Amino acid sequence: MAKVRVASVDEVPVETLKAVRVDETEICLAHAVDGGFYAINDVCTHENFLLSAGELFDLQVECPQHGSRFNLKTGAVTGLPAVIPTKVYPVTVDGNDIYIAIAD
Repeated sequence: MAKVRVASVDEVPVETLKAVRVDETEICLAHAVDGGFYAINDVCTHENFLLSAGELFDLQVECPQHGSRFNLKTGAVTGLPAVIPTKVYPVTVDGNDIYIAIAD
């Protein structure tokens, strides 16, 4: 797995989302209320809308278009109309740098 720097901790305040890209993969980076950083695929599995433009609720991201929700830890659907889970990516923080691991 390739580990890629995507942002600094200062760029993603608590309870915010940030769109980042690793190679051709669009990723929604979240800094959740628990203080953790999470990364899921940025494209909603229901329709092609960016989750990073949505809202963060505890450990869930809500799609801005139809309200589908996804768990940040597992990618599981937690709110309809989506029924297909989304992909999650490992996140590490080293000092002030945030890294996401993507399969080679």
